[in-house]
Amino acid sequence: MPVAMSTQLCEHVIIWYLVMLSGLSRATVYNILQLYNDHGSLHNPLVLPTGRHRLLSANPTMFLDEIQDRLAETRNIEVYCYPFSYPSKSCNHTHDRKGSTRT
Repeated sequence: MPVAMSTQLCEHVIIWYLVMLSGLSRATVYNILQLYNDHGSLHNPLVLPTGRHRLLSANPTMFLDEIQDRLAETRNIEVYCYPFSYPSKSCNHTHDRKGSTRT
């Protein structure tokens, strides 16, 4: 005759099986089950998206002056870009690695 188990013991056994089969931690399994009990799905509808709205996601083919204008309008940031050859000539940049001993 099978031994009668309490519901709490059954829940612990089920959690243990879930942990063993999924490879997740016990706390993660409890969090997932709590989300499902609270909201009826594994997605929390109360969570807001993180981070800022991306500036270039709408139009990835914007020109540099358009990006500068958009930054000035939306985020109040002034960006100044110089021709690409200007910094390299004035700063004496070279393509050689520092400390290389080529002969």
